[in-house]
This record gives sequence, C-alpha cells and structure tokens, in this order.
Amino acid sequence: MKYENVWDAVDKLAQKHGLSPSGLAKLAGLDATTFNKSKRIRPDGKKRWPSLDSINRLLEIFNITFEQFYALSAGAEEKENGSIPFIKLSELNAQKFYVDFKLASQNWSKVLFPDFKESLYAVEVDTENYLPMYRYGTLIIVSENSDIRKNDRVVIYLKNNSILLREFVRRTPSKLIVVDINHKEVEETIAIADINLINRIVWVSQ
Repeated sequence: MKYENVWDAVDKLAQKHGLSPSGLAKLAGLDATTFNKSKRIRPDGKKRWPSLDSINRLLEIFNITFEQFYALSAGAEEKENGSIPFIKLSELNAQKFYVDFKLASQNWSKVLFPDFKESLYAVEVDTENYLPMYRYGTLIIVSENSDIRKNDRVVIYLKNNSILLREFVRRTPSKLIVVDINHKEVEETIAIADINLINRIVWVSQ
C-alpha cells in the first residue's frame, strides 16, 4: 500500500461528497487542516501519512469499511501489498493458534490496513460479549511486537486455548492484573504461568 494511494482515497472521498479536504476534516470533527495538502509533507521533507484515528473518523462518518475507502484510490489494485492477517474472534478461539511462541497466522485471510507492518494482525469481534465497548463486527488491529502500558487494551492468550480482551493494569513477577473493558471497577488477576501470549490492541474500527 502506497502513501500516495491513501491520500488519493481521502481526496476522492471528499470529491464524492462535494467537499474540500478542509470540509471533509470539519465534517469528521477534526482540525480543518488535517487533510490539507500542506500537511502531507513534514518540515524535514518526509512523507506524513494520515493518522489512523483520522481515517477511522471518516469510516464512522460515512459508514464505510476501510476496503471501501481504499477502493476509491487509483491504486486500489495493490491490495495484497497493504494487507495484514485477518481472522474472526470465534475462529481464533476455536483453533490451535499458538506455535513456538508465535501466532500461527500464515493461513488466515487478509484485510487491507494502511499501516502495513509484519507485526500487525486483525481480528473481527463476532460476538456480543464485549458490548458496549466492542459491538458485533468491530475490527481490532493487534500488534505482536509492542510495549504494553497501563490502560492499554490487550488480547490475552491463555494456555487452555481461551482468549480474553481486557485492559491492562499492571504486572508482577507472578501475576497479570487486568480489568474488564466495560466494567473497570473490579480488578482481575491472572497467573503468568497460565498465559501464553499478550498482544496490545493498537486500533479499533467503531
């Protein structure tokens, strides 16, 4: 996925709705200059990508998926180059996913994502167990290689092959302290010995 294609999709979305880049930003509740062409290059000359948060706001406002957004770009045919592994949460729960300290994601489906990195993967929440925070159909982007800090939302892979979506509080040598993403009043303790893997949720489509 190319930098130019993502910005082209922003411009095409604005044009489709009879808006300027500034008008598009205002409609999404962002600073009016967010999508201006003057903001697409940093002062040091490096390319500046639109933030994931700003793209997410566009998807919300126009009720479209990222695939539909990116399809507006002239480079939409380059899908595979900007894709990351994708799986539904129920399928992830059902399979033996943990092999040699890594997720076995080679045979998963693919989904487009602008910040293409080998460490990222996508999970679709196909359950209502996490309402109202994550509704059915919510796409969460998870990093396999990211530091985890207090208040980060995480995916916890347990040795009994179950999976939990939680908010991280702290960690001791023997315990992980978390809270439910919807009910943060009561802390939950999980033994480190019962955990295979913890990955940080870095982006959510809502």
